[in-house]
Amino acid sequence: MTNSLMTASHAAGKGSVPDAVFAVLQKANAAIAAIGKDKVVNASIGTIYDEDEKFTYFSTVLDYLHQAAPEEMMNYAPISGLPEFLSSAIDQVFQGNQPENTFAKAIATPGGTGAIRHVFVNYLEPGQKALVPDWFWGNYRTIAEEHMRSIETFTMFDEENKFNIPSLKEKVVQLLTAQDNLVIVFNSPAHNPTGYSLTEKEWNEVIDFLKECAGDKHKKITVLLDIAYIDYAGEAQATRKFFRLFNGLPKNLFLAIAYSMSKSFLIYGMRSGALVGLSSSEEVIEEFSRVNAISNRGVWSNGTRGAQRLLVDVTKNPELKAKIEKERAGFRELMNKRAVIFMEEAKEVGLKTFPYQSGFFITVPAPNPQAATAKLTKDHIYALHLKKGIRVAICGIPTYKIPGIATKIKDAL
Repeated sequence: MTNSLMTASHAAGKGSVPDAVFAVLQKANAAIAAIGKDKVVNASIGTIYDEDEKFTYFSTVLDYLHQAAPEEMMNYAPISGLPEFLSSAIDQVFQGNQPENTFAKAIATPGGTGAIRHVFVNYLEPGQKALVPDWFWGNYRTIAEEHMRSIETFTMFDEENKFNIPSLKEKVVQLLTAQDNLVIVFNSPAHNPTGYSLTEKEWNEVIDFLKECAGDKHKKITVLLDIAYIDYAGEAQATRKFFRLFNGLPKNLFLAIAYSMSKSFLIYGMRSGALVGLSSSEEVIEEFSRVNAISNRGVWSNGTRGAQRLLVDVTKNPELKAKIEKERAGFRELMNKRAVIFMEEAKEVGLKTFPYQSGFFITVPAPNPQAATAKLTKDHIYALHLKKGIRVAICGIPTYKIPGIATKIKDAL
């Protein structure tokens, strides 16, 4: 146990291990400063960069923010969020695909991270475990542990690289035997770090199984759907139609959706998003709204009003919405172009990857990922080593630098 100087015992040792993503980013930036960006491949962080390796943004959003009234940029927002923002967030999430006979409400949060925090705290007892796939965004663990919870993993892919529903079922049963509350995290579509999206068939099997589990009315099951990358997985209707499958849910099976404006509007630093709750029970949704509003007040108090107003006006103004969607589609096509080059080369050289469909990242399984990424840095390639693989952030690599990366990763394994 790490001794503390002044902190409480539970905080001792916090921060002794640096954040993995930002540690690699720091090394990449140091290399760029030393030898120039033309010689460095920064594949570390989930931020879109253009072909000149410059930070990207939607010019339509920037123009909007420049002309926004001061009181809309700098004044407080209500604790739960602007009322119009809450309805706009629901509209933006479902876009006409909310399941029939369901109730939905939203709470403003600082990005998807805030939404995930609320679900872990308010839908798990202290000491309980959330279930996540073994390929997951590392911050899930940090958020859970920060709030006296932990995580358990299921095996995401089987030997044929298919979504491993038997492993998911096994771990759900195991956890429900040990605890009455269960949160299961799905990061789909465009999963971080693999780029995988569950199929409609897979969703149907998962939902049917969870409905069976909810037959025990003593159990409280929450599906936490992290949709941070949904707007880069394809056209809105195609990527959202699976929401319709969440109909006929029993009262004790709840859907919580973590929506982020960070990626969807490329305003990472404005820290805006929403937690959207969906239930067949109006009573459950009223509880959701009340409980999470108080959590807002007790943690960050208010959200970012300017970002909230942006979403409201996008929902109201078809012309503004169309302009942003056009820009977003351009970046989506750019990432797809980069991914196609990488995946075709990987196939040519025999480099195994997990099934990528869309999104910011491609992941390569590796027996010794830390050693492999250390070798890659000798070629000035900075990628993130995970527990069992290497994550390549294709979102930030200009297209002309993509050829050769898969070959060098293969050589480094």
